[in-house]
Amino acid sequence: MPSKISLVFLLLLLGLALAQAPVPRPRPPEEPKPARSLRIEVAKAGVPLSGVLVLLQEISPNRLPIRQIPPRLTGPEGRVELPLEASPERYLLFLYSREENLRLQAPLHLLLGTWSLGPYRLSLALQAP
Repeated sequence: MPSKISLVFLLLLLGLALAQAPVPRPRPPEEPKPARSLRIEVAKAGVPLSGVLVLLQEISPNRLPIRQIPPRLTGPEGRVELPLEASPERYLLFLYSREENLRLQAPLHLLLGTWSLGPYRLSLALQAP
């Protein structure tokens, strides 16, 4: 009989010990990360190209499309800025101009920087907010 009482007493002490464990404090809310922007400049033979369709598509880790940022056209200075909410590795970039016979599709992180493709010159840069 003393063994049953000691077992109940031991379980009671264990329950009290667990009840006294500190409760972790909730983490403070994270500050929203500032959205970066992507600046794209397109030129042909040194002349800015206006009217180039720029499409940015977010892709999942298995390379399937998730969503698309609304398409934009380059302005008279051959430049366009697009918001980026995620890392550049998660985007696919499309550049298209029927008049100039320009078609380019590639992962964004590979195209960052300045490129010369035949007569075309592309400049892609990330900008902090």
